[in-house]
Amino acid sequence: MALFRPFSALLATLLLAGSVAASAEEKPLTVETVVAKARAALTSDVAALDKVKSLRMEFAAADLQGKELNATTLTLAAPGYRLQKTIERNRNFESIVCSGRLEGWTTRRLDALSAREIRSVPYEEFKKLQDMGRDDLAFFAIPAPGVGTATYKGLAEVDGRKTHAVEYAYASGFRLTRHFDAETFALVASDQPTPKGELQRQKVESLTKVDGIAFPSKETISVDGKKSGEVSYDRIQLNPDIPAGLFDFPSF
Repeated sequence: MALFRPFSALLATLLLAGSVAASAEEKPLTVETVVAKARAALTSDVAALDKVKSLRMEFAAADLQGKELNATTLTLAAPGYRLQKTIERNRNFESIVCSGRLEGWTTRRLDALSAREIRSVPYEEFKKLQDMGRDDLAFFAIPAPGVGTATYKGLAEVDGRKTHAVEYAYASGFRLTRHFDAETFALVASDQPTPKGELQRQKVESLTKVDGIAFPSKETISVDGKKSGEVSYDRIQLNPDIPAGLFDFPSF
């Protein structure tokens, strides 16, 4: 019996050492690690992400039958300027929502022959619009202290695909959760609460590269798990020229 004790002790030591090595290799992920990997999945030159100070995206939304509902142009500029112009195809209804330097405003025109209506947006909504603009240009980066936080929520699943979930929470109340592929760290989907308390998910279906940076080229939209339509991105411009006064309160 005594002959087996040293072997048993040695085996126990080896097993213990193996478990320690395994645990050392499988350190819990931090939000900093996940975000860094997600940003690296966008481009081979991560430094290029911080050089994008303005962005223009043109995209179209379609219903479940593929019929185009509206077309949108989104223009962003640091530090938090955001102008979204949408035109409905069926009746040429036009709406614009903007966060400028000191205020937010919105306009709408019922049809091509109508005059535009202009109004300011409440201060709380203006702050949310600003944070949306910051987030859109951040390329997943963790918000600055005082602006917001990013929290790693652990492993999740999107349509059977394992993901790392990161929740972004801004001081204005703007919230969203991004799902990154568990292996590649590419963006899989983004979740946002709607004003009605529902969960809207934008799931990335395909990607395109613009100046070496990956952007979604097509997404499916669902609300509380029920698919509602698709979005196709037609044109993406990095650091485009921004017309003077674009984000200023309009006067017609």
